[in-house]
Parts: sequence; structure tokens; C-alpha cells
Amino acid sequence: MKVTGDLVLDGGHEVTLSGGGVTRILDMNTGNFESQGPRLTVQRLRFIDARASGTETPLGTDVDGGGGAIFHLGGEVTAIDSTFENNEAATWGPDVAGGAIYGIGVGATTIVGCTFKDNRAANGGAVGALHTALTIVNSTFTANEATGRGANYIDMMGEQAGNGGNGGAIVMDGSGRELKICGATVRGNKGGAFGAALFRTGYEGEPTIIDRSTFADNEIPDHDDDDSPSSGALYIQGTAVTLTNSTISGNKARGSAGVWILGHGAQAAVADLTNVTITGNSTWPQADFTTRGIGAGLTIGDDTTGTILNCTIAGNAAQFGSGILRVTPLVVRNTIISNDAENQYTPLNCTGSMFATPPGTGDHNIQWPTGPQDDMDCTPGISRVDPLLGALADNGGPTQTVAPLAGSPALAAGSDCPPTDQRGEPRGDPCTLGALEWR
Repeated sequence: MKVTGDLVLDGGHEVTLSGGGVTRILDMNTGNFESQGPRLTVQRLRFIDARASGTETPLGTDVDGGGGAIFHLGGEVTAIDSTFENNEAATWGPDVAGGAIYGIGVGATTIVGCTFKDNRAANGGAVGALHTALTIVNSTFTANEATGRGANYIDMMGEQAGNGGNGGAIVMDGSGRELKICGATVRGNKGGAFGAALFRTGYEGEPTIIDRSTFADNEIPDHDDDDSPSSGALYIQGTAVTLTNSTISGNKARGSAGVWILGHGAQAAVADLTNVTITGNSTWPQADFTTRGIGAGLTIGDDTTGTILNCTIAGNAAQFGSGILRVTPLVVRNTIISNDAENQYTPLNCTGSMFATPPGTGDHNIQWPTGPQDDMDCTPGISRVDPLLGALADNGGPTQTVAPLAGSPALAAGSDCPPTDQRGEPRGDPCTLGALEWR
């Protein structure tokens, strides 16, 4: 169905729209990248079995294979309280994205209270945004897949090339636009390159704001026939990241399995994390950990500054740098860093990509255990003591957290803490180290 003007579709939870496995359902193509209208709103609808094939390997802005269920070039799309299931966009190529929804241009895509399951595309298995503002609120993404492999790049002619695989659930690429995610659950998605849950690239330090969300059990499989690098749950470059009150757990990739924040070209990045739990992320075992098997919890680019405040980074396992990879540019405070290693002779917690680097700054932190080789202090004078942590569990609030056990040295050991913890509960004075306030 072609959409040419403002339109509201309300299914009242009684209408299912199907593409029959052969066609896209809604197409709002203004032909104008700069167009602010029209405005399409879909609510209380079910979108299933849609398909947008397009060209197999589109270049540049030839992205007609994106948006299996809904495609918009220009204008604004808002999806409310709707389900998108088993929709598919073209599964191979660059700048092809959004198994369910793909937005291009200076408009906006807004998603509230929606469910995305079993959608597929070359990039952004469920949702794609190219130079389009993207807002996601209280929505669930499960078992979506970015089916491409080998990522995307600019070829010698200055054109987009590559076969995709970025953003198992969500991909956003473009300058001058904001990404906001609040109350999302992104679980069990797969990709073929970077960001099994979310791939976000910016060019001008645009805001990336994530709050009260869960990114769990997403993975980039370790393909035997593919020697290229990969990263796990969140891959964010060239933007100013504010990540709060969220949990990143159980994700897996060849490297940087949890969160990877870095600059993009000349554009540095900012990483501000508060009340975040990063736990149980791991890398696939690799024979050569000089390029892979590096970084399980949090990976920070050399060109990235920021703060890590009252976070719990624990129980992550890589062959090298299980906790924080490249801690040097960061200010770390009131944080627990307690991780494992798949190789007992490599640093467990904080390190550079291959060599020990100077520690980050900050205070009131705990680091454990002490590794047998080159496990440098994450911050000067850090306490090397067992934090006595429990397992990831429902301790109240919108996301799971890790609680200190009775007698933990993390209890009432913090200073200059945020007013609330990851659950939104008030903190004591002195506060508990880590993301969860506990007594």
C-alpha cells in the first residue's frame, strides 16, 4: 500500500496485515530525503510475513530492499502497541536494513510499546534508520537477525560496499540525528558483524541516550569460514553516549562482547555510564587473541572520554581484557570490576588492547581478582578485595541486577553517588559501590 498523505491506521488489536511472504505492506516514499511529511501512525496492529527484496547488492542510496513491513523515505512514522513478526528485507548488502521498519531521511521513526520477533535484514534485523531520528520506548526485540556478513565499508569509488551484518535488532547510521531508547528489552538477537543488539554510528557527536533497558543473550556467531572481527551487544561510534540504569548480560562475540564505544574518523566519542550492570558477557575462544577474543565487558576507544559511575562490571570472560579494555581515558568511581579470563595468563580486568596502559582516574572502586600476569590497577590505589557478589537476579526495578552479599566490602563504601540506583531506589550515604544500592 502506497502512503502519500497523513494517515492513521488503528487495528484495535483485531487486525493482522500480512505481506504473504512476497510484498511490503506500507510504502511511504516521498522521493525527498529532506521531507518532513507526511506522517504515518500505525497502532494496535499486527504485521506479519512481509517481504521487501529489492536489488541484491544496492550501492549508495539505492536502498529499495529495506523495510520489510514499513518503508519511509522522508516523513515520520510512529508505531504504537503493535507486533512485527517474521518480516524480511533484503538479506545481503550495505545500507539495506530494517526487516520490519526502515526510515531514511531527515524525518523520524518513533516506536512505543511494540514487539519485534523473528524479523530479518542485511542490517538491523528489526529496525533500521539512515539519517533518521529514532526513538524506542517500552518495546521488545527477540530473535531478530542481521543476516549479512563482513560489515559495510566505503569502496575506492566512494560508494557503500560490503554485505552487512550490523545491528542484529537495531541499526542507526547518519549524522545530526538523535537515538533515544528507554525501557527496551533486546534479547536473543543475532548479527553477522558488529552489534548483535544495536549498531549505532554517528559523525558529529550526536546524542545516544539509553535508559532502563536490557540487552541480553545476543550474539555474533563464530563462523568457521569468516575470519573478520565482530562485536557483541552494543557497538556505538562517533556519538555522545549516555547509558544509564541498564543491564548488558550474556552476550557473545569474537571480541568486545558487551559494549564497545569508540570514535568515528576524526570524531571522538563520549561514554558516560551510570548505574549500569555489565555481566556474563564472553568472547568465543580464539587461537590468536591479538585481534580477537579481546574485551568481554566494556571496550573503550583511545579517542573516547567519559565517566563510569556506580557500575557493576563483573563475571565477564575474554582471552584478554575481560573487564574494561582501554580504561585510560575514563574517570571511574564507585564501581565494582570483578571478572574472569578464558586464558589465565592474561589480564582479567583492565588493560590496553595488547599492552598494559596507565590506569584511569577516579576513586572508591573495587577490583578482583588479582591476575597472575599484568593485571594492572584499573584506577590508582584501587581496593583489591573480593566484592562478594551474588548472581544476576530480579532485585526489583525494570532490569535485573547483581547484589552484594552480606559482609561485602562494597556496602556503604562509596562517595559522591548519584541520588538513585539502577532500580530507581534512593541511595544511602555513604552509598553501596556498583549499580545496586544494598544494605
